[in-house]
Amino acid sequence: MKVAVIGCGNVSRGHIKAWQERDDAEIVMLVDVARDVAETTRDETELPKNIVISEDYREGLASENVQLVDICTPSHRHAQEIADALEAGKHIVTEKPTGYNLEECRFLRFWRWKCPEPKVAVAYSLRYYPVSIEVRRLLDEGAIGDLFAGQFTWNHPFDPEKIGQPRVDMTRYLCDKGGRYLPSSEACGPTHVFDYARYMMGDATEVFAYRKPYGTYALGVFENDAMATMRAGSTSQLGLRNPTVAIIQGTHGTIITSMSKDNKYTGVICDADGERAIEASPEAGHGDNTRTENVLAAIRDDAPQICDLEDAIRSSEMLHALWDSYTLGIRVPVHQANKTG
Repeated sequence: MKVAVIGCGNVSRGHIKAWQERDDAEIVMLVDVARDVAETTRDETELPKNIVISEDYREGLASENVQLVDICTPSHRHAQEIADALEAGKHIVTEKPTGYNLEECRFLRFWRWKCPEPKVAVAYSLRYYPVSIEVRRLLDEGAIGDLFAGQFTWNHPFDPEKIGQPRVDMTRYLCDKGGRYLPSSEACGPTHVFDYARYMMGDATEVFAYRKPYGTYALGVFENDAMATMRAGSTSQLGLRNPTVAIIQGTHGTIITSMSKDNKYTGVICDADGERAIEASPEAGHGDNTRTENVLAAIRDDAPQICDLEDAIRSSEMLHALWDSYTLGIRVPVHQANKTG
């Protein structure tokens, strides 16, 4: 599989490493609007000195030597780049989110309808952890019966010494690393935990959310009237980042997952047979290797995808409803972006 990596900032490093560790894939092009960023990434990841470097992603889409594009650009660029790659017939791995607003969700759904053949894998990393995959399998098997309640948490550590300090560096807040302005999105900023709740509980029908300095807190109603609380926020780096990632309650049992201080992700299931560990690797991180294997299996063998484009679009629609809720202070239904005119 010949790969072009589009966007060579920090997030691309994990993507590149995952491709490099395979003998059935090769990165043949790096693309970044700032050529020096692409060159630095080439050198620091030990890619060949003669690898093709471009400042225009359309060169990768036009190249017959590229079969898949891996999109690691800022969020507001994803929709157009995904659409262009679909039209060019390229398989796609893309960072989240897919849809900076509802119109972009609709736009992507249109291009997916026009171009159904290429595989698209979206990097919602929590889905790709081995424990997450095993929990999803257990839920699909009905291991804990019908779901009726959930609790989901995902935090990023912060330095407690910096509380209250004014923001000086506007990178990733108002601009990218090159100082270029980043447009604002009408979608909830945190993404992972809300997508993860959808992955486990099914589609949300309505949400109610608050956003405060250290997190976004939400209540969601999901399929079959199941309910879940969700928290995406920050926690002191001196404590535990995610002592409990998920608690999923079903009519026949409970599943609990947690993250240790050293980032080991584990889980337990408790049912009529008692409490026992979920048998899966505790590997965490960004799920790069699992995502890469999954998309290649989908291309080769039409294997089921862990997060395809339509699934990720539905998460973006939920993120938009969350933004509406905490902005307006009201309960908001989650709508699919299909309206014309």
